[in-house]
Amino acid sequence: MLKKILLGLVVLVLIFILYVVTFFKSGLNTLRTNPNESSIDYVLIEEDLSKRENYFTWIGQATILLNIDNLNILFDPIFNDRASPFKNIGPKRNVPPAITINKLPKIDLIFISHNHYDHLDLESLIDIQNLYEEVIIYVPKGDKKLLKQAGLINIEELNWWDSREFKDIEITFAPTKHWSARGLFDRNQSLWGAWFVQTNDLNILHIGDTAYDDIFATFKEKLGNIDLTFMPIGSYFPRDIEAEYHVDPHEAIQLSKDLESGLTYGIHWGGIFFTQEPTYEPQEIINKAMMEDPSLDFHTSLPGIIIDLPQRLVNENHSH
Repeated sequence: MLKKILLGLVVLVLIFILYVVTFFKSGLNTLRTNPNESSIDYVLIEEDLSKRENYFTWIGQATILLNIDNLNILFDPIFNDRASPFKNIGPKRNVPPAITINKLPKIDLIFISHNHYDHLDLESLIDIQNLYEEVIIYVPKGDKKLLKQAGLINIEELNWWDSREFKDIEITFAPTKHWSARGLFDRNQSLWGAWFVQTNDLNILHIGDTAYDDIFATFKEKLGNIDLTFMPIGSYFPRDIEAEYHVDPHEAIQLSKDLESGLTYGIHWGGIFFTQEPTYEPQEIINKAMMEDPSLDFHTSLPGIIIDLPQRLVNENHSH
């Protein structure tokens, strides 16, 4: 009888290991402790951003602070030391956020691309909403309950291709090719995607994470012109693991062309929390591609560089 119980336990353990290795291989890849190189350099923002207008800055990972139309918008804010459900275990931040929460300007809107811990950080959301209680948080379908249980308010939950209006802007949640999970047994129980923000001056797309997919070729027809895209370009190695979940820089370039994006800015690279490819390889590939193709408008920079929204884009002021 004891042998049967032990055999049953062994079988269950093997099934569990197979399940984890099969469906969480990308997550396991982030737990490697020896990345190829050190982390990216960065600039700490000390400036009073409340006095600036029409700019964006990459804070780290997929976190973007954007000011446009007198609104301050955060995409995928994570200011925590770890991208993990645990305080002392899991991927640890190698590069500090380019700005601290208490130096942020008054935040009006927050957009969450999906619920992975390096994109949806409850502690950061709570700290921001404690400072700015009127901030509205937009999340994919399936994640509102998680935020409500954490005590957060003013939450809007959208399905793919749902749209909402806020003042003079229109917000649409679009699908990408990725996945979601907060634990081992809630895989794909909530959605993942990209946020399209249509303002009076610019149409802006933020993609937190994605693999390459033909669906992006339909975005212009469904959404209209895309003036500025925030595009992930890192966490793509090794390809036998990551190709299903993360574009490499070459695919990101093709994706930008599929979108017919006016300007593309690379994010989610440099070993902020984890990476296996050489630290500056994504930037080097992008720069080389731009030298070879002068028509390609694809840039990236160190976290903390404040970039004014290009006037050539603002002045076009497309009619949609």
